[in-house]
Amino acid sequence: MTLPLPPLELRYQIGPLDDADYDNPGGMPILDAFGVPHDNYRAVFDFGCGCGRQARQMLQQKVRPRRYLGVDIQRRVIDWCNNNLAIADPAFEFLHHDVYAPWYAPENSLRLSLPLPAADQSFSLVMATSVFTRLTRSQVEFYLSEVARILTPDGVAFTTWLFFDRASFAFHPEVYSLYISEADFAQAVVFDREWFLETVRALGLGVRRTFMPEVAGHQWTVLLVRRTPGMSDAFPMGAEGADLVAGATVKPIATTPPGEIAARHHKVLPLRVVQGPPSPPELFGALRELDAMRRTHAWRIGRALTASVRGLRAMMGRQ
Repeated sequence: MTLPLPPLELRYQIGPLDDADYDNPGGMPILDAFGVPHDNYRAVFDFGCGCGRQARQMLQQKVRPRRYLGVDIQRRVIDWCNNNLAIADPAFEFLHHDVYAPWYAPENSLRLSLPLPAADQSFSLVMATSVFTRLTRSQVEFYLSEVARILTPDGVAFTTWLFFDRASFAFHPEVYSLYISEADFAQAVVFDREWFLETVRALGLGVRRTFMPEVAGHQWTVLLVRRTPGMSDAFPMGAEGADLVAGATVKPIATTPPGEIAARHHKVLPLRVVQGPPSPPELFGALRELDAMRRTHAWRIGRALTASVRGLRAMMGRQ
């Protein structure tokens, strides 16, 4: 059967735009270039499925997943996928993940996390493409723990990240994450490499393979698995890969000379990572204020009056 392509209006917000990016004419497993074993496609969890780019490609595989579940915070892309892709195969399901994001889902419930809708150790492949690049640090901790929870013992998590090295931020030694937009934390978030690796370890995951970007500062691809005793993480640290993190330049960063001034101004404190299962992220700043406002009696009355006026206008328009 011919699978419909998502409309451009959905692709513009999700990306990419070209029709070819949604196709898989050869029918091969879509993550072959990253060495994901074919057997891992038996149960696929697509975290941040968008308008179905990877789902549409997997529907064209010669061997489809026996189970596929895609979740996304945008209800309209989930509606489109259910109406246009899920009908092609009953093994494919799409669910709305009702978590707030200032730009992508401002109409969602005012909360920053929800448990992933999956049982423990139930998915052999978790895909999170351009998801952890749009989450706050506390959200990342929470959702990495969820990935660890739902992965099968042989499971693989395909994840992408933006990285920097905190050692270059002498004025703020405990910076672990950088936010691109002051108005919307979900536009792009860059994480310290050391913090990432130690957090992954603390949450029971390990790095099977890392694929560095071809362009400095762009997304890294990291394959995560459940941690085993004595596991060695295939993740570059220190000088290895330093020229490809965000902030890399054509000229190496200057080394800090020894002395009193250097000791006073260039301090990189010991890393602090989450201990034990992370708590769900709490609302902060303007989000906390908005939540408090929404809970007031006056706000609820205003919403009810607005809905009544809209209903009356609609009735008058039909007459």
